[in-house]
Amino acid sequence: MKKTCRPALVALFTAVCLLFVSAMAAPAAGRPEKDRQAKAARQTKAKAEKAPVKAEKRSAARMPKAKAKAAPVAEAPPEDGRLDVKSALLMDVNTGEILYEQDADRQIAPASLTKILTLYIVFESIQRGDLRPWDMIPVTEHAPAAGGSNMALHPGEEVKLTELIKGIAIASANDACVAVAERLEPSIHDFVSRMNQTAASLGMSSTTFKNPNGMPAEGQLTTARDMLRLAKTYLERFPGALAIHSMKYFSHNEIMRRNANTLLGKYDGVDGLKTGFVNASGFNIVVTAKRGDTRLLAVVLGARSPKVREVQTARLIDEGFKLAEKHGPPAKVVAAAR
Repeated sequence: MKKTCRPALVALFTAVCLLFVSAMAAPAAGRPEKDRQAKAARQTKAKAEKAPVKAEKRSAARMPKAKAKAAPVAEAPPEDGRLDVKSALLMDVNTGEILYEQDADRQIAPASLTKILTLYIVFESIQRGDLRPWDMIPVTEHAPAAGGSNMALHPGEEVKLTELIKGIAIASANDACVAVAERLEPSIHDFVSRMNQTAASLGMSSTTFKNPNGMPAEGQLTTARDMLRLAKTYLERFPGALAIHSMKYFSHNEIMRRNANTLLGKYDGVDGLKTGFVNASGFNIVVTAKRGDTRLLAVVLGARSPKVREVQTARLIDEGFKLAEKHGPPAKVVAAAR
């Protein structure tokens, strides 16, 4: 009897254990699913909370960014049609007609436009036989002490005159101006006296020079009208000088200098002449351009930046060539002369 009942008892015990294990396993199996559901619910809630933020971000991305306050546009002419400079004058060199003028008799510091007169005197001296292009010019300690733009002259060296001319015309070299001044006259003071005598002989009645290079000096003043007189005579007497003024680069003592006339190679027909800057005046330029048989000569004084100088000068010359093409009356190119 005992042997017969034992297998039944073992089977019953096994069945009870299986039922217990199944009962315990069911909640355990359900918990991961519940955990997954809870996690999914939390993620859904989080997505719902974040959705508006993302939408706002997407909306903000589509919205145009606030524009920075625009800087004054140099190219935009003043409402009255005048050039955005202190003084200007434009001439048709072929006819001698003044095509445009704006405060042309206003006295302004010439800055490095002064060097046009220094070069005028140098070329005149060559023409007279007082100098020869191949002459070697001694450099004193006064030349490097001039300061400002230079061609890196060293005291004691000797430099060919043609190199000094290039340095003055292309690199606007203040040191070269001192070197040629000391070669032509006993002192800088004597050379400046010669400058003023030459200026007076050219009819530059509103101009006074104080040094040979245009460095800041009290009382050193000129006008657009006087500078136009000087430049016109300079080109008439020494037309070959344009071959130098049109060069973009110059090097001496292994230092390269770039011509500050940014219209060279950029504006059709421009082949000279000279730029200048000092705080007292702003940015100045005497520029000449030729297209076909027409040559224009312009003086622009007192621009507030090199870019304004470039743009306003190009604007002036543009109008001059338009007028020349139309063969119209010699007046009112850009605006009524004032």
